[in-house]
Amino acid sequence: MNDLAQSAAAEWATLLNAALLGTDRRPLAPASSGWESVVAAPDQAIELLNRAAAVATARRAGVQPQEAPMLAAPAPLDPRPVCSAGAAELLVLMLGGQHEALLPEWISLCLHAGLRVPHHLIPKLLLRGRRNPALDHAVRPVLGPRAAWLAQAMPELGVGAAPKPLPAKATPFLPPAPPPDSGAVVTAISGAFAERQATWAAAPQLRIAVASLHPEWLAALILELNRAAFNPVTERTRVDLLGLARVRREMVAALQPAAVADVADAAEAAHDPLAADTRTRVRLAP
Repeated sequence: MNDLAQSAAAEWATLLNAALLGTDRRPLAPASSGWESVVAAPDQAIELLNRAAAVATARRAGVQPQEAPMLAAPAPLDPRPVCSAGAAELLVLMLGGQHEALLPEWISLCLHAGLRVPHHLIPKLLLRGRRNPALDHAVRPVLGPRAAWLAQAMPELGVGAAPKPLPAKATPFLPPAPPPDSGAVVTAISGAFAERQATWAAAPQLRIAVASLHPEWLAALILELNRAAFNPVTERTRVDLLGLARVRREMVAALQPAAVADVADAAEAAHDPLAADTRTRVRLAP
């Protein structure tokens, strides 16, 4: 450190102490040689600021810039088209804790449709996969090469460039297997409400049943749930399953070819000529 730098550091320390104590409590010490103000200010507080500005400018003058850090490699390109905004909104809904039973099917549909996840949702899915290795294995192909790049560029995420090996007995993160007869499942769910067996304790099993139905039977299930008589014992479950069925129908329409959505709409119209008005007839739990 040269003489000028040492003098500037000493003057700065003096001014800093004076600022901490306040010029009202302790008079400002005279400036060191070479640091005097050209025109002294009548107010000591202003004089302090003037001298501090001069010293700060001198300390910054001639400072050598530090060596620039190495730039991260650019993110790899993913040629696949991004999923629709509606599909992304449903994914955000599931990641937020609503209708999580549909997340395995969302990932599966997105992968088979040749789509990718919006870039801003990749960190959320990586963090979710950190807590659930089976999900991490299932979602990495949907995330594409940018997931490995992000894991290396942001080590604070705590995820690896590749998913960790799964234990031998780990359950794969897959949608529930479809039943042999979806129509019979719809009838059974409807009967559970008629017999007051669709309590909130039974809701987890009923959600799995709804998530496993063939998509063309979702319209029929929505119709049956709308027709179910109000009962305080089963109403909470009914509203939950109704929302699940509707979200799943929207998800299928957003991630599968349009023909599948047309089949679902046609099936709903066949079961209920007033299907377009079913949303207005939903009863919410008090």
